[in-house]
Amino acid sequence: MENSFYETITSRNLGLIDEEEQEKIRKSKVAICGLGGIGSPLSEMLLRLGVGNFNILDHGTFEPTNSNRQIYSYTDTDGLRKTDVTEQYFKKVNPDVMVKKFTKLTDENVEEFIKDANMVILAVDAMSPILLLSRAARKNSVPLIEGWALAFGNVRIFTDNTPTLEEVYNFPTVGRDVSDISEEEQQTLLYSSIFQVAESFGGIMRHYPERAVKKMQEKKVGTTLAPLVWLSSTMMAIEAMKIILGRGELALAPKFRVYDPFTFTSQLSK
Repeated sequence: MENSFYETITSRNLGLIDEEEQEKIRKSKVAICGLGGIGSPLSEMLLRLGVGNFNILDHGTFEPTNSNRQIYSYTDTDGLRKTDVTEQYFKKVNPDVMVKKFTKLTDENVEEFIKDANMVILAVDAMSPILLLSRAARKNSVPLIEGWALAFGNVRIFTDNTPTLEEVYNFPTVGRDVSDISEEEQQTLLYSSIFQVAESFGGIMRHYPERAVKKMQEKKVGTTLAPLVWLSSTMMAIEAMKIILGRGELALAPKFRVYDPFTFTSQLSK
């Protein structure tokens, strides 16, 4: 590493990883779709790990309800674009970090979003980008990391050697253009996938009061508590590090790696 400032800010990383591995991290690129409850803390963890290049995507602006869980949400960021605020924060930590910002994902720019990325991270609860990115990642042999903002910490990775995301969820979307899938069907698929995840974890809904389960069944937003959401963020960030370094056993699909904080147990999903 030739950058003395970078060496200084990442010096405490050394030990578990060495200087050669830190250089791999510096040269890596991560594409993060979504800068909300999962994507924002995850992005900060990877930034402070020393990742030197990011493609970040979010169409939204900050609002007061984000403040219970989203890293870059403050009273003075309300109404500002999440991508702009994230870039500004990144530069305060590492002025040399390279950031490319996207505010929407389409058939036309999805290849650009994942170009040269070591991995793609799904941190979004919208079906269109999930389908677009999972297909593009598979086509370009880019690992895809998935995690959900649920009462369990969870993560899994899709690669060339795993089933596809659509196969795992049994989506009736294989071979169909995403633009031909109605918003109503996309919403139905999104919430059906949430309940599939809950079922695969073996009783996750027991942690939710009846009124919260009913809200999800009615396709309304569920609760997203920072300590629980960030469990998944942390697990996803660790898998991202392992992909960059080529170390350790990855959390490969179709199973989830799961941590249940209420029973203090970790397991593979069913």
